[in-house]
This record gives sequence, C-alpha cells and structure tokens, in this order.
Amino acid sequence: MNTKVRSYLIELARKRANQTVTYQVLCDDCKLGLDMSQINDRDTISKILGDISTYEFNNKRPLLSSLVIKKGQEDEGEGFYRLAEKLGFGNHTILKKRGVFAAKQIKETIKKWSNDKFYNQHK
Repeated sequence: MNTKVRSYLIELARKRANQTVTYQVLCDDCKLGLDMSQINDRDTISKILGDISTYEFNNKRPLLSSLVIKKGQEDEGEGFYRLAEKLGFGNHTILKKRGVFAAKQIKETIKKWSNDKFYNQHK
C-alpha cells in the first residue's frame, strides 16, 4: 500500500475546506510521476487508490479514495464505483447513477478523520 498517498488523503480529509482533489493534482503533490492522460498511469493510480480503500474498508472505515475526483467534474472515476461493487456496496452503475454513495463516503471520511482521537490512533 502506498502510505504517502494514504497520508495525503487523510490530511486532506482533516482540512476545513477544499477536501477533494483531482487525480492529477494528487499524483503531482505526492510526486508519483504519473500523467493522467496516459492509460497506464491511470491504471497505476487506480490500483494505488484501490489498495488504500480496500485497506480502509477491511478496517471498517469509509473509502478514502472518495476524496479523489475527475478534473472538471465532481465525480470519482469508474474504478471507485467498481471497487465499491467488489466490496459489496451494490451495483457500480446504480451507485454512480444515484450520486449519493460517493457523497456519503466523502462525508463519512471527513467526519472520521477530523476526529483528533481517531486520527491519532489510526493515521
């Protein structure tokens, strides 16, 4: 698991404003050397985020990757919804279409990681 990206997302959740980030900005800020215009690089960031969110899910926490959205859109990538389906949240197409799942994950992620006691125990 990429702990640098995980830590970045945790700190992002703790901010008081601008608590989402685009895929490219995440890659740039974490110095991953990935270019989101390249399919192989998109696959790489998808795997990194999938590993992190699977880890969080297995530890009964909301999906940290919900904070990562597509540039120019207020929506997570297709991989986010496919992972959610794999983890048992429901059909990825329905989750995306309703638009509530990601918003709920963002809200729960921010609430969870904004709690100082929880943060200090699990960061």
